Amino acid sequence: MPSFTHAGHTLTWETHNSDDHPIIFIHGYSGNRAIWRRELERFAPLGRCITLDLPGHYPATVPAGYRTLHQDDLIELETRAVQAIVGNSPVTLVGHSTGGLVALAVAARLPQQVQRVVSLNSVVWGPLSGVLRQFQRWLRTGGYARYWLLYRMTQLSFRLMMQGIADSYVADAKALRHNRMVWEACRLWHPSYRHSRIHNFAVLLRMLESCDIRPLIAGMAVPVLAITGAADPVVPAEQTRWLARHLPHVQLHVLENVGHMTQWEAAPQFEQLVSNWLAEPVLG
Repeated sequence: MPSFTHAGHTLTWETHNSDDHPIIFIHGYSGNRAIWRRELERFAPLGRCITLDLPGHYPATVPAGYRTLHQDDLIELETRAVQAIVGNSPVTLVGHSTGGLVALAVAARLPQQVQRVVSLNSVVWGPLSGVLRQFQRWLRTGGYARYWLLYRMTQLSFRLMMQGIADSYVADAKALRHNRMVWEACRLWHPSYRHSRIHNFAVLLRMLESCDIRPLIAGMAVPVLAITGAADPVVPAEQTRWLARHLPHVQLHVLENVGHMTQWEAAPQFEQLVSNWLAEPVLG
């Protein structure tokens, strides 16, 4: 498996098909590369699909004594990883949640190289909302043991992981529980999810409490397809609407009755929007 090392971090990536134009997929907080398996099947005809780690998310590794992660360090690490993967070639970035933050920030750092960004429920500034906001408070006030126990239970039990997703991330928990596609996607994801260190999740979540990429990306000319759920309980839809107000080339879609897992909750609509947009000629 190819890898890239910088400042003690090692990130890995996987190339899933052969094509000329690379499309790099970056997952969100507490996920890993395996979470994209369904989307890779749908988008393979559009380019060379590559999945990339976030720091500390299995199978990525971290430096000894890893305790903190700063926003600038995250962006520098991921920018260098993208360059290691594609060299000087043009690239499209697809990012969900924290992966969306990374995709937008890397595009701002590499505007001549990143041709387009698909921003999916992207974090633009912190703190987060809902249950992840509560977890951020716990981590700040000595509640790490409770945080660790809840995540460890979801690692040990596939059904508890599904319950956690339904209770914390989506607009319609009942619909998610009866969605066969989601169950199949999570069954493929869970074996890898079990291997991530919960401590590393916590380090990233603490960083997200104070993150803010608005000064970096405001006015960025890279075309962005910005998709979010109107009922996102984790990253309010206002953050995606901000992109449409402050970036010149944004196609905005706020999907009603959809939460944070847009690619699962509204899979047909999401896939159609992305496929149509990536099939269009690149601006400029």
